[in-house]
Amino acid sequence: MDKASVIDLSANENPLGASPRALDAIQRSLSGLHRYPEKDGDPLRDALAQQLKLQRNQLLLGNGATELLEFAARACLSLSLSLSLSASQTEGQASEALIATPCFIPYQNVIRRAGGQLIGVPCVLGDDPLPALLAAVTARTRLIILGTPNNPCGSIIPHQRLETFIRALPPQVLVVVDEAYIEYVSHPDCADSLALLAQGHNLLILRSLSKAYALAGLRLGYAIGNPSMIERLNGQRQHYNTNSLAQAAALAALSDRQHLAATLANNCQGRAYLARSFSALGLNYLPSQANFYLVEVGDGERYITELALRGIKVKSMARYQLPRHIRVSIGLPQQNLALVLALQQLLRPVSQPLEKPIKQQVSA
Repeated sequence: MDKASVIDLSANENPLGASPRALDAIQRSLSGLHRYPEKDGDPLRDALAQQLKLQRNQLLLGNGATELLEFAARACLSLSLSLSLSASQTEGQASEALIATPCFIPYQNVIRRAGGQLIGVPCVLGDDPLPALLAAVTARTRLIILGTPNNPCGSIIPHQRLETFIRALPPQVLVVVDEAYIEYVSHPDCADSLALLAQGHNLLILRSLSKAYALAGLRLGYAIGNPSMIERLNGQRQHYNTNSLAQAAALAALSDRQHLAATLANNCQGRAYLARSFSALGLNYLPSQANFYLVEVGDGERYITELALRGIKVKSMARYQLPRHIRVSIGLPQQNLALVLALQQLLRPVSQPLEKPIKQQVSA
């Protein structure tokens, strides 16, 4: 099958594509490729600071949010043994990092690469992971990584629960809140991590321009923290870790509010349509505040194969220890409809016809 004809709903990408302003900015930047980029990305940091009502020294750019996660893991796990534990306590023991499983697989990878001891805390799909994480904290815990919305579940952490959790932690524990999908959230109770940071908590927030801002191919993310933490992470960073095209495109994308609004409208309407369709098909799915759904189909690998034969690519959950599930990104209306019709072919007929997608006026 021609790759261009495949409907790819596997990687949580923005189906509208990049902002026209971002594409134009890239074109205008091509003549300067013989020059090095802004070393610290100050124009982009300034734009983010203005948008988020922060100071420039609270922001750090990364080659994707995962690079910044790597910096945080190294800073906390490679150096923390000497900070507050005695030699007798630390002999033969690595610093610990906690994650609630299932979660984004790179969380595990960065912890292991930093030399930390990975503590995976199993949680019920879609449930609040914070009580179990708090119970797992020990004197050696230095890092906790949370996703809100969580990948692959799409669930959020409510504000009061996150604040209570952070207040209960020892001061040496850094909480990293991964908010790669935060722009898609419509639930009013989602944690306001910026407000918690402003209160002085030991918190690092990661955000991405790969998802709602549709710049996945340019690999650009940013960290938000207190100035001392940002300075510490900056010590891990190589010069020119983000390139000139990415910086130019990001600046333009941030200014294109119309494209972002179209992205969120497409996602909101597609999310509602797929939820209704999964229910009509009798499929269990987790409520989502992101741009994807985790759907229980019984035999995940079979459905991946069968959908691929019909020209639709979805995400395997085998590595997440969820063999009965698939993860499905929200696409354009016609792509969502194609997915639903393909699933209908694979399932027993339902008693009533499936609803068609809501007509959407979205711009590319």
